[in-house]
Amino acid sequence: MEELLKYKTEFPKKWSFLWSPEEAEQIPNEHKDQIHFLDEEGTKFVKKYLNSSKMLGPNAETEWSPFYKNYFKHTKSIPIRDDSDKEIKKWLYELGIPFKKYVIADLDRSGNAILMTWKMVIKYWEGLFFVDDIAVFDLSLNWCLYFFHEDYLYFGKDNTFDKEAEYEKTLWINELRNKKTTPQQRV
Repeated sequence: MEELLKYKTEFPKKWSFLWSPEEAEQIPNEHKDQIHFLDEEGTKFVKKYLNSSKMLGPNAETEWSPFYKNYFKHTKSIPIRDDSDKEIKKWLYELGIPFKKYVIADLDRSGNAILMTWKMVIKYWEGLFFVDDIAVFDLSLNWCLYFFHEDYLYFGKDNTFDKEAEYEKTLWINELRNKKTTPQQRV
């Protein structure tokens, strides 16, 4: 996560999950110290990292989910209603992610990726999960919280993706593709 801090930029001078720039300026300094907007390069890095994880994408489940089928061992979801502030905060708290853990939000209305503590996700969830689809995760890719614009939160944990096994499989497939066979070897 320290590597991402080199992409840290000022709070945006446009609307963000903290609402207007004037409202964002009014949040306590203690909160500002736990929220780091990333510049364009950092945001591109986060997008590439998330895309290369193959975590998000279509699945063939009967019920829609933002996660590729079988990417996580455990998934759950909760609808967001107008009166669900306490319920959502409790649900987020019960996910068991430590308050001080830094997580990444892939993009908010400002156009920036954000590095922030889990405590700030819970505190400002209503601004973060407002209109646009957004993924919140950490670099381990062992879990992901996803806001779907139709007012649902999805959470997946316990990544089943074995990077080394997939790497070996890819090497093997590439080897087969590149192997030149003679007509006699094909028989």
